[in-house]
Amino acid sequence: MSVVLFSCSSVQVSNSWKDVKTTTIKQKNVLVINKTDDDIVRIQFETDLVKSLNKQNINAIESFKIFPKINTTKELNQTELNAFKNALRADGIDIILLTVLKETQDITTTRTSNSSMYSVRSYPIYYRRGFYRFYNTYYIDPGPIISVTSKGKKYILETITYDLTQEENEQLLAVITTEIENPQTLGTTSKDFSKKVIKELVK
Repeated sequence: MSVVLFSCSSVQVSNSWKDVKTTTIKQKNVLVINKTDDDIVRIQFETDLVKSLNKQNINAIESFKIFPKINTTKELNQTELNAFKNALRADGIDIILLTVLKETQDITTTRTSNSSMYSVRSYPIYYRRGFYRFYNTYYIDPGPIISVTSKGKKYILETITYDLTQEENEQLLAVITTEIENPQTLGTTSKDFSKKVIKELVK
């Protein structure tokens, strides 16, 4: 989930599903996990998600503060997974908010624009006839049509919410899919992502 820097950052929620029990997270403790090998990305995304949750009066904490050395991309067997869940419950964690990178796509975008510009007739006689004549000496030159093609990346992320206080088959609370097209900077993208995901989760 390491972000390559491009211009024109865009974060969009492309799909969303929520269980009716999602509203109960406001009374519970949330652990935010960003599943990535990149510590910088993990810290930024977890921090911004926690800030967005806190603004909704939801008690949340970043996983890097509890498990700074955890390998979030390691696949756990059932025994390890149960031990991890028990450790979380022992620490008072009720809800898991997990974000994973689902897919990366190469994209090509073509933008077409008209290069209209202002021009002025500079004949001296127009300037000697006052402001009205001067004002009306300007006209719009439509100019040529310009097409610009650029290549970039689209990152498809999935944010999944689990309630560890529920039975195994009742733990899934929400799945939110987002698309990040040509992320501009890590900080800007992370904040935009966090606001849109949490808004979708609690609305």
